[in-house]
Amino acid sequence: MFLHFLQAKEDKEAFLELAHVVAKADGFVSNKEQGYLRSFMAEMNLRESDYIGFSKARDLPEIIADLKVEQVKNIFFVEILLLIFADGDYNEEEKQIVMDLKRLFGLSDETYEAFKDWVIRMDKLKIEGVKLIMNSSCMNNG
Repeated sequence: MFLHFLQAKEDKEAFLELAHVVAKADGFVSNKEQGYLRSFMAEMNLRESDYIGFSKARDLPEIIADLKVEQVKNIFFVEILLLIFADGDYNEEEKQIVMDLKRLFGLSDETYEAFKDWVIRMDKLKIEGVKLIMNSSCMNNG
């Protein structure tokens, strides 16, 4: 959604690595999460064949160590929240990653809640949109 704002190749690669860590956090990458990973790559103009797997597992502080711009950190955080809520299961491993990112990025509780609330509202709007599109009675009344 906001990844097109990332310009530096290093930022794009760091985000992609972080997204893979998050998607695998519960030990299983759902189809919906896999779809998000593909859409992330498309939005950042990265080819999937270039990023089949990351050479070594790095921890969160190492992945995000070079991020200095606040807007880039905010993009990472919001997009990761969108990914985490994608499968409808906000489990303990994912919660821990979010709390670690919140701390590492220096986000206040208020900022965290604002981002989380927005992501939840976005998810509800997507579901509402799908229902509107799929409900044939709406189309027949027009």
